[in-house]
Amino acid sequence: MNRNKGTNVFLLMFSVIFICGGLLLTNVFIYSPIIGWLLAGFCLIMNFIYKEEQFKYRKRED
Repeated sequence: MNRNKGTNVFLLMFSVIFICGGLLLTNVFIYSPIIGWLLAGFCLIMNFIYKEEQFKYRKRED
């Protein structure tokens, strides 16, 4: 159970890091906010997919 929560928190924190990094690098690269938001969206999608798979796995155990 701890490992599952750790993965969810890791993906959520990684998405926040991508957004902040994209906004911080605006002066370096003009499209960095867009790239940061896209990578954050990818992390959130992966988090939802991972949670759904864990939910299906728990249902099969019951």
